[in-house]
Amino acid sequence: MKKQAFLLIVWAALFSVLLAMPAGAEEWKDRWKFGTIAPDGIGWAKQIKNIVIPAVEEATQGTLEVKVYWGGVMGDDEDFVSKMRIGQLQGAGWSGQGVLIAVPEMEVVTLPFLFNNYDEVDYIKQEMSEEFDEIAKKNGYMCIAWIDEDICSIYSTKYDMSKLQDYKDAKILSWFGDVEERLYKSLGASPISVNMPEAPPALRQGVGDAITASAAWILGTQLYSSIKYVSPYKLRYAPAMIAVDWKTWSTMPEPYKDHYYKIRADVVKRFVAGVRSDNAKSLQAMKEYGLKEMPVSPEEMAAIRKNAVTIWQESLDSPDTGEILEELLEHLEDFRAK
Repeated sequence: MKKQAFLLIVWAALFSVLLAMPAGAEEWKDRWKFGTIAPDGIGWAKQIKNIVIPAVEEATQGTLEVKVYWGGVMGDDEDFVSKMRIGQLQGAGWSGQGVLIAVPEMEVVTLPFLFNNYDEVDYIKQEMSEEFDEIAKKNGYMCIAWIDEDICSIYSTKYDMSKLQDYKDAKILSWFGDVEERLYKSLGASPISVNMPEAPPALRQGVGDAITASAAWILGTQLYSSIKYVSPYKLRYAPAMIAVDWKTWSTMPEPYKDHYYKIRADVVKRFVAGVRSDNAKSLQAMKEYGLKEMPVSPEEMAAIRKNAVTIWQESLDSPDTGEILEELLEHLEDFRAK
């Protein structure tokens, strides 16, 4: 009797496990390889390890193994996009450059002086997540998390960037794609195109003397010893994204997908809280080191803004971005009215 009772307990336990397992998921296992330029142990890498990977493991009940290649071992953002297309990578953690290569319509959130603060960024994420998910899907990707680089300032080794003339005089490095080059040209600059890994040596060697970037990136690349000035205004928001190839995502059992969608907002919230804290601490640390933020006159600020926002019109006129930008601006107007 004791043996029969024990067997009944064992079978009951096994039956309960099978009932708890999502239908059709019991045989599914996979291994995803991700690339990122983030160095292991700092910044984004901490959030990916401590927040994103555990969330994916929770959603898939441990049936998915995630291998991350840190610090540009698999190349840069452009390489990650190429390798995802041929199946060498299943996913990536993209900087703003990679986001705009993979999902070019995301340029609408990077327009100069679009967002005043992170409350506005978060509101747009909340109100338009479905639209941007569809845009990512159209381009062949599932957005695991729309995260941030920063609402970025411009840093310079030579000019304080408080005057419109500074843009005409500076040698500005541009790594962010077409929308950034249009911005700099609207301000009278002649941008020098680089990939992000090329930017630090280019600044140290004097090839360029200014760049728009996140505070954490400037600190992490140890450019604070070369950079002298930071602009007193935020020039533009830079998104980042953790994404997986849509074909790969499609192989995941539906219950696992549903579970992840339910927890994704919390994953993003916790991730960006860490990133934003890192940026604030990085900027403060560099100011204590000697980074200078010079005041800008109302007249110069008005001139810089007036020239910069002229590039909005091209995005509004584009069949690819016009409608999405119009909707975004309507949401921003509603939010600010509140």
